[in-house]
Amino acid sequence: CTSEMLHSSDKRVYLPLRGFADSLNLSVATALVVHQLFTLDPTLIGSMSDNERMNIRRKWYTKLASQRLLSKSGKTKRKRLLSKINALSKLERRQLTMTEPNKQHGQGPLRKDELERLKDLDSLKEQLQQMDDDIQQKSLLAVEELVNNPPEPLGDMRRADEHRTTFAGKNTKKHNGEAWADMPATGYYKTDHSISASFFRDRLKEKEKEKGAM
Repeated sequence: CTSEMLHSSDKRVYLPLRGFADSLNLSVATALVVHQLFTLDPTLIGSMSDNERMNIRRKWYTKLASQRLLSKSGKTKRKRLLSKINALSKLERRQLTMTEPNKQHGQGPLRKDELERLKDLDSLKEQLQQMDDDIQQKSLLAVEELVNNPPEPLGDMRRADEHRTTFAGKNTKKHNGEAWADMPATGYYKTDHSISASFFRDRLKEKEKEKGAM
């Protein structure tokens, strides 16, 4: 941690280490601090308004859905758009900062063909924004009912063996089926919604159909 971070912090907390560990990653350190806060003041647990909960659900459910509603071809198109935008943005920065030849890096003002390509930058940015806006609207439509009626949480690996479930993929379980035969945590192969992409896409189709019927 830098001296700037130390001087800017409101409070410094020391987490004692045992054994061979000489550091903790951020997620572990955060979990330990939060756990201690809840131990010191149990009233903090769940002290969040329904409004806050719904806003957080809407934000994260929409993010999850947007990552899965975009088709493979859509993802490829978006990736190519980003690549073109990044390349042209570099040209734009060169145009703004360099008017005289730079002998040290062998670069000078933009060539005629580079200037022509640069004209496409605004159009490409608009295409990307339209694509992101479209998937955002579709994601909101797909998850709105889940925001109001959230699904049950996933299985908890901290429970007793007979109640455990695993997050290993179906093919991984099949591949290791013989070796894992006596492990309670790997006893089942399916979840309620085995493919999250299909789950969100089916919900979107259903909601669009309902919206069209209105």
